[in-house]
Amino acid sequence: MDDNKEQEEAKIRKMITDYVAHSPYKLNPDAKIVDRVVKGLVMRKIKFGYAYCPCRLVMGDLEKDKKIVCPCVYHAEEIEREGECHCQLFVGNKKGE
Repeated sequence: MDDNKEQEEAKIRKMITDYVAHSPYKLNPDAKIVDRVVKGLVMRKIKFGYAYCPCRLVMGDLEKDKKIVCPCVYHAEEIEREGECHCQLFVGNKKGE
């Protein structure tokens, strides 16, 4: 079981690293927050089969739930409005950086 968690964590970390490399966003500079969210994503991937955002409610309807697979469909608007997504994994680039 621990090997599975480690494998899933490595996959998720690669996915989010690849995502920020090709997006206008970056990972939260606070490693504790990133670690907390990654652990939540790993638990959900193992439990549900998908890396659902840990701050969203899984409804059990695959069509509706695909919106909350990380990076969820809501993160861009949240970052635009708040400077970070709801779970604080992704943050916006500050102007001038």
